[in-house]
Amino acid sequence: MSLRGKTRMQLGFRLRAITLATAGVFLAACGGGGTTSANLASPDKQILRANNGTEPNSFDPTQQTYTYERAVGIQTYDSLFRAKADSSDVEPLGATSYDVSSDGLTYTFHLRSEKWSDGKAVTASDWVYGWKHFLNPALAAGYVDPFFDQTIKGASGYGNVDVSSASAIDTYLNGLGLSAPDDKTFVVQLDHPAAYFKWVATLWMAVPLRKDIIEQAAGGAFASTDATKAEAWANNASTIIGNGPYKISEIASKDHVTLVPNPNYWAAKPNLQTITYYEIADGNTAFSQYQTGALDIIGVPLADVTVVRGDPKLSKNDKNVRMALSKSIDRDKLVNDIEHGNGKSLATFIPKGMNGYDTSDNAQSFDPAAAKKLLADSGKTADLAKMKLLTRNTTASKTLNQFLADQWSTNLGVTIQLDVIDSKTVTRDIRKGQYDIYGLDGWISDYPDQQDWADIFVTGSCHNLNWGCLSDPNYDNLVTKADAESDKTKRSQDYAQAQKLLVDTAVVGFMYQPYEYDLVKPYVQGLTVTTTDDQNLPGDGRYNTAYITQH
Repeated sequence: MSLRGKTRMQLGFRLRAITLATAGVFLAACGGGGTTSANLASPDKQILRANNGTEPNSFDPTQQTYTYERAVGIQTYDSLFRAKADSSDVEPLGATSYDVSSDGLTYTFHLRSEKWSDGKAVTASDWVYGWKHFLNPALAAGYVDPFFDQTIKGASGYGNVDVSSASAIDTYLNGLGLSAPDDKTFVVQLDHPAAYFKWVATLWMAVPLRKDIIEQAAGGAFASTDATKAEAWANNASTIIGNGPYKISEIASKDHVTLVPNPNYWAAKPNLQTITYYEIADGNTAFSQYQTGALDIIGVPLADVTVVRGDPKLSKNDKNVRMALSKSIDRDKLVNDIEHGNGKSLATFIPKGMNGYDTSDNAQSFDPAAAKKLLADSGKTADLAKMKLLTRNTTASKTLNQFLADQWSTNLGVTIQLDVIDSKTVTRDIRKGQYDIYGLDGWISDYPDQQDWADIFVTGSCHNLNWGCLSDPNYDNLVTKADAESDKTKRSQDYAQAQKLLVDTAVVGFMYQPYEYDLVKPYVQGLTVTTTDDQNLPGDGRYNTAYITQH
């Protein structure tokens, strides 16, 4: 196992993703059934008020990275597809169907006859423009790597383009495998076969954009190097023209965003006439407003979840130390005592509710006797005792990390001190690799396919989920093979082997999957909760089928 840069042992991750928790404390509001005139509230009462927690940094969907940004993006813009409610496959949005060439390198999307929110027809050229806007290196969109630059033909040079040179950027963008042979056909050529690409086509940033609107907001045509002009349109409700079920009617900075139906949307008219996303950062404040009836949907305040990553300056090949640190943590105790039962202990990679979930490999299961022997056999006990656990100066982080330190003290006989500093400095230090052990962290799924998880640890995928830049040719080969495999059974087997390699070599120590609990007023009906909904916004992927009943 070779590791680029500093060696880091990742001892736990917030597998928040699929907090399929399908549930909530009161998900009485969730569920099927159609609307009935007998209990449907009047149009002026069809208002949904939800807490989104934080103000989006941008309303340009191609620049949205966080769940509180995506929450708005998926209402205002449609991608080509979305995941079915049961996550079994994709279903049409901007495209009605697609074809894949026999060599797996060309995806042809047959577009729906749809209109923008201002009534103009959406064309294939808008899709090409939107994807090129997203892939413009000068804009540095967060989701380009690895979903697009490692997949689309001509995109692999993304990180090497001179962003100060308009000609270099233009040459790069014009060389991408994106084309529009006619107004209703969008063609994407891939660099290599990628059986999962249909899921990439569901991502919220893979949308069409209006060149005329963007240039108008910028004051005219602009150089591809000018990120400021390229984004001038994205924070003004009047210039955010989308193809989604809703459009933005008001942006009240640091307070709320208001959405109203897109009058030109292709699907049935929604019952909800207003969706207001409030930006209340404090969970207790949001809970109080829910109790008084000022909010209809909130996430129940919970402690942040845990993860530890480390660079104990030990031999990067010492599997015994890595496994000892993982096996010495009682995950059930962590979930029950620290998280008050709000989660599921998990000593493997992909969480429950997702394709690829498998608990048959117990290599990292809690076993203090085995953990102590592994550490003794490594001869690194004294070295490990010199390490510190980098901790954010928050109550939740200190509580969780103290639990880990206590576990290592009790079960390994090693005292590891907490290094408590402000959160901003912690973020800076982990990005620079300046720490011994860091806790805690995690990730959220983007689409319900094993590839979305497997790509995290592929060589070169050095992003905020893989600070250690793990690099293992065996793992890479398994994932690359699975990515290109069209046979579902075979690709699942390859992904399973890749997951087993991660677990058995303890390059990552998986901790638990937290559950998400949401409160939903009983008069909010028609919600369809899925594994791809945004955090604390159950059913938000299909709000255009939700409704308010009389109350």
